[in-house]
Amino acid sequence: MNTCLSLAVFCLIIGRVAAQEIIATIPFGDEIESATVDRPGDFYVLTQNGQIHKVDKDGNLIVLYSKDQLPTLFDPRDGARLFAFYREDQRYDHLKPSFEIVSSYRIDPAFAIEPWLVCPSGEHKLWLLDAADNSLKKLNAPHTEIEVEVVIDSSIVDNATAFTFLRDYQSFVFGLDPRRGILIFNTLGKHLRTIAAPGIRHFHFLGEELYYYRDGNLHLFDLFTGETRTLPVGKAADDVIITDDRMLLVRGRTVEIYAFDPH
Repeated sequence: MNTCLSLAVFCLIIGRVAAQEIIATIPFGDEIESATVDRPGDFYVLTQNGQIHKVDKDGNLIVLYSKDQLPTLFDPRDGARLFAFYREDQRYDHLKPSFEIVSSYRIDPAFAIEPWLVCPSGEHKLWLLDAADNSLKKLNAPHTEIEVEVVIDSSIVDNATAFTFLRDYQSFVFGLDPRRGILIFNTLGKHLRTIAAPGIRHFHFLGEELYYYRDGNLHLFDLFTGETRTLPVGKAADDVIITDDRMLLVRGRTVEIYAFDPH
């Protein structure tokens, strides 16, 4: 009886996801490198030709930003103060919602030999992963002071250049190593746990949950309870992003936006 009930619930979830109303299909002129979402729910699609497309939840283009190169790491945060880090120039920019640069800074070599990834922490601080010594550092940006500096144990991180993404969220620091999955550190740079998900290229957040797409499913992890759940997407995609009322599917050079309820 329990097996039948579980199967029925699973089929209902599959049906609910598969039947979501499509809001928009947006083709792009080049391969999509990545996509993300800000806190209010606007989406950002980064294409390999150096463009960042900001679209609203219904797929309407708000801003098209073009540059010679894409940021190594882009974080739209709350949508009011965007962040972009360029590894080649060892520089990070703060931008307005219109993508006008508000401020631009170079990483002081006195604080990092080989800055590999840099992400914002709050309004005025940064987390920095230094590939020279596999260290994780927290910088007080206005005063260029190091508040936290931890050399990550080689059994956890043997080569920082394997990391492709770094993110501060809910007082944790998250690093993506596609060989292993998502590594979680606390505010002191101590490694807490690793979410084993080898092969994934992206992860995102919704409320108190971290999630990533793999094998046709969204895998969600509660940051405070450790509970996990799975939402079948029912569609093949390169990446999936969800908000309280939308789901964005990335497929090659196209994104699709659906009405969605994540609960």
